[in-house]
Parts: sequence; C-alpha cells; structure tokens
Amino acid sequence: MKGISLEIPGEVLSAVRIPRAELESELRRRLAAALFADGVLGGAAACKLAGLGKAEFQYWLGEHGIEQPLDLADYESDCNQLEEWLRNA
Repeated sequence: MKGISLEIPGEVLSAVRIPRAELESELRRRLAAALFADGVLGGAAACKLAGLGKAEFQYWLGEHGIEQPLDLADYESDCNQLEEWLRNA
C-alpha cells in the first residue's frame, strides 16, 4: 500500500509547542500512540509509525501515561506483521 502525507496548516504548526527539529518525529509518535491506545492500530504497526523499536515505544507510552491495550489477537497480528516486514527488509 502506498503511504500518505498529512498537511498541517502553517498557523497550526506555529502554535505547536514542540521544537521544530523534533516536530515530525514527535507528531509521528503521538499519532501512533493515539491510534494504538484507541485500538485502531496494532503494536507492531504503531512502532513502525512511531519510528521506534517495541521496547522504546512501550517506554515512551509509559512515560506519557498511555495505556497499552494488548490481547492475544494483537500479539498474533504483531508477530505476523513483524515477520512480513523482516522478509521485505
């Protein structure tokens, strides 16, 4: 599947209280965390979106007080996605 770009209006970017050098990575992490916490995105995909390894992402979630909803289906999905990504790497 092809990736997408998200355009954020300049006036919104100027209101964000995140240093410019960290803006893209921080927004990716926050989007990944929100989608993961809402159950919209599994753990492996959230890690990939956040640009972090699993342990780093879990630590980041904990540092920000974000719960980590996990069940057996999530675990199996994560394993399958990771195996596919490793094959295609």
